[in-house]
Amino acid sequence: DASILANTDGKSVGKLTTPTQPPGSRFISRLQPFQATCFASVEEIKEVAIALLNKFLPQMKFPQKEVTFKLEIKRRLCEHIKTSDILDAVVPLLLDGLVVVQRQFKVQLADPDFTIRIETSKSLCGVSVLPRAGWHKNFNVVVNAKQR
Repeated sequence: DASILANTDGKSVGKLTTPTQPPGSRFISRLQPFQATCFASVEEIKEVAIALLNKFLPQMKFPQKEVTFKLEIKRRLCEHIKTSDILDAVVPLLLDGLVVVQRQFKVQLADPDFTIRIETSKSLCGVSVLPRAGWHKNFNVVVNAKQR
């Protein structure tokens, strides 16, 4: 008899190998540095963004009064939510002062002080507030673990 792999709702995902066969190899092809996940809806993305901005912005050290930021949005297999809707929900949080950080904020796509990264895939979404734009492009778990 072959074993059955099932997810949490009890639906069958697929058959595993029989006990006499060695298991197939499994690997992770890509890691993303998300600080929070939610369902892919504008309301939930906005709530998560508020929570992350209120938590991480006060910890970041910015020498100047005016802080620049970039909003990076990636959608994969997600047609029910538009990029413009996410922009309209998240950008006013900083520009209109809806986040409890006493700073002036300005959008700057090249070399911002921090990046709000939002990636949707089907019905899930990952959100991060990252210092320095683009540091996650070469995100390496082993190197980051050694630096700590």
